[in-house]
Amino acid sequence: MAAKQPQFSPKQVASALQASESSVKRWCDQGAISTIRTVGGHRKITLDALQHFLRSSNRPLIAPQALGLSANRVATEGMIPGGQDHDQKLFRTALAQGDEDACRRILRMRVGLGASRSEAADFLITDAMHGIGEAWDCHRVDAYQERRGCEICTRLLGELRNELPPMPATAPVALGGTLSGDPYQLPTTLVELSLRESGWDAMNLGSNLPAESLLRAVSDHRPRLVWLSVSSIEDADQFVRQENLLAEKIGDDVALLIGGRGLTDEIRPKLRYTAHCDSLRNLVDFAFMMRMQG
Repeated sequence: MAAKQPQFSPKQVASALQASESSVKRWCDQGAISTIRTVGGHRKITLDALQHFLRSSNRPLIAPQALGLSANRVATEGMIPGGQDHDQKLFRTALAQGDEDACRRILRMRVGLGASRSEAADFLITDAMHGIGEAWDCHRVDAYQERRGCEICTRLLGELRNELPPMPATAPVALGGTLSGDPYQLPTTLVELSLRESGWDAMNLGSNLPAESLLRAVSDHRPRLVWLSVSSIEDADQFVRQENLLAEKIGDDVALLIGGRGLTDEIRPKLRYTAHCDSLRNLVDFAFMMRMQG
């Protein structure tokens, strides 16, 4: 269950804004500040509604302590775009602030409520990193916050992976990573976690790998499945050459799965692959069918 969002009275908000309570009530009645009503008919203002008002009116929250909030939280919350689920909002804010313990608690809560580790990580981490990346592009967060967020998420994914039981010797082998020019590590790490949860002996080879190196790994480990995570393409022609070389050389008995936001409609028709997976769920479903087929 998601944590309940804080709610404030007009008097509390007036103290934080250093404005009169009558002004806050007027803004509420005019719709400038969205409110909810208690059973007794009293106005309550959620943190989301307050953040929206601050952004739209360009007003500062002069005394956040009047609401029991830190200045850092007020400065960050609401600045990172993304999903509207309350856990996603909390996770994005905590990640942008570098609050690793809070991120871990939210992630653990999702798993405790029945989500698989990879589902919880995809729901929270993918959403947060996309949002922080967009906020960085718009200069709403600093580069160090984006890098720190990556490091935190890498550690969290590592913890989730290490909790899984050892793979049996009979588990089918899968391996993958990103090709040269693509430095993003989190998506391919998430694929590894998802496949291992699905019963594959999956090995993430990391990012920025030449096709020849991936082919050497295929020769050494003889997988049934190879995945390519494609978040960024530096040189489109080079990427197409590398991907087609990999598809040609891995053998007809090895499935090549590709996916990622870097695969545009212009690039995809030039590539050779077994399946294009437009979501992590799609990849897991395909891998499950492969296992069932023996």
